[in-house]
Amino acid sequence: MNSGFVRRLAIGFALWLGCGVAVCQAVSFNVTLDTTPLATQPTPPNPFALEFQFNDGDGTVVNTITLRNFDFGGGSATGSPTFNCTAGSGPSCTGIAGSLASTVTMTDSSDPFNEFSQRFTPADGAPLKFVLDLGTPRVEPSTPDSFSLAIFDSSGVGIPTSFFDVFVQIDLANPPVVRTFPSTSTLPPPSCPTCPGIAISAPLLQPITAIPEPGTLGLLGIGLALAWWRPRVSSRRGSGNSFGATQERR
Repeated sequence: MNSGFVRRLAIGFALWLGCGVAVCQAVSFNVTLDTTPLATQPTPPNPFALEFQFNDGDGTVVNTITLRNFDFGGGSATGSPTFNCTAGSGPSCTGIAGSLASTVTMTDSSDPFNEFSQRFTPADGAPLKFVLDLGTPRVEPSTPDSFSLAIFDSSGVGIPTSFFDVFVQIDLANPPVVRTFPSTSTLPPPSCPTCPGIAISAPLLQPITAIPEPGTLGLLGIGLALAWWRPRVSSRRGSGNSFGATQERR
């Protein structure tokens, strides 16, 4: 067997093996969530808190996500963050760090369930914005790691949406599966059953880095095949082999 082909095949297999468990490209989003309807709410359901969950899938790979550049549009983060995990809360949750005042980091290396929450004051004229970095996601064999975002009212329960209390759900598959949901304005906030529902639009997530398509690996294979085929055609053509010339046109 041609040694050059064997070498190309080995390189292709290594690339395939690496991309089989990872997206092979960092993925980030600019997130915009219109929290202005919360600014005029009475107490209760005010005050409100952002809640993030990052949960493990099969437990075979480790992922880390980062939330940064929080812009409350004139509002601000308030109080101290709360960490919850399977191991307990606070310092026991070693997979969670940071606050809304700076950067929040969450990893599933030490605990399958990770929850961050912190109160904030919404602005009445501008939405909440931040950057969500998924890093270079590694993909679980069957059940992917997942990130979700909710908004808690003063009861510590999420504002109802069209998908339970989730505004953003991201499964770290290949490519990542991103879903967003609006609030259910026909349902009252949990802490105030007599209050009207709160209408919040589904968040907008704009990719900062392109999400690779599943067909990328197929294109890689085609490229390697062409890289092997082309030198063989050239050598045949150079030796005056008419069959080689015919093959090149095909």
